[in-house]
Amino acid sequence: MRNETDTTAGHSLRPDQWLSGVMGRQVWRVEHGTEGEPFSRLAGPGSFFAYAKVPVGEIGTVSRFTDAGFRLVDTALSFEGKIGGDAVDGGIRFARPEDRGSVAAIAAGAFRYSRFHLDPLVPRTLAAAIKSAWAANYFDGKRGDGMIVAERDDRVVGFLQLLWSSPDHLVIDLIGVEPASQGRGIGREMILYAARHGTGNGRAPSRIAVGTQAANVPSVRLYESLGLRLTAAQYVLHHHGKGRQDGDDH
Repeated sequence: MRNETDTTAGHSLRPDQWLSGVMGRQVWRVEHGTEGEPFSRLAGPGSFFAYAKVPVGEIGTVSRFTDAGFRLVDTALSFEGKIGGDAVDGGIRFARPEDRGSVAAIAAGAFRYSRFHLDPLVPRTLAAAIKSAWAANYFDGKRGDGMIVAERDDRVVGFLQLLWSSPDHLVIDLIGVEPASQGRGIGREMILYAARHGTGNGRAPSRIAVGTQAANVPSVRLYESLGLRLTAAQYVLHHHGKGRQDGDDH
């Protein structure tokens, strides 16, 4: 068998503590450089999950990772630009603490194309739990600089979680609309609101960035219609396994 350290030269593993807690097992994130843990950790005992993101032009790196047991699950697309258009303020507002339950429930059911939903080895219940916990982190003060919600008939039906990457560059960290309300322009309204009001601290963004999946054609069309343009694409690879057990012959 080909040595894993040979196939993945120039990369190492870093623990993803948050995702480990949600998934209930050790999770490793692949990074450039050799400062982290060696890939031999993937051959150790115990259950684990690892993921890597590779620019689409680095086909050789993708091949080396697949040799090491990773499998392609997603192609992630990044968009950025200046958004223009009139914001519809009616029914759109900034989130309040009491929105936590509604937002977490929407996040659990709104997604179909995340890398976890696209991975056939990740149970749908776990994929939903990851997104729900991600959105709930905002209310715990653990992730996000702001959140916008959409209401219809006095009920929260969508949310937009936001991060500042610089004083005037805003990142859409997570956006979700309940399935029954999708296709009605709610996502567009929330993004236009963010383009005008930012996170409510008095600064409006000059540019907005967002990521989505190549499989998520509706989102791609939405972002392009708002004036955002493709800036980067990455392959996303997952590695599942229980690790190498005593007595195994490899």
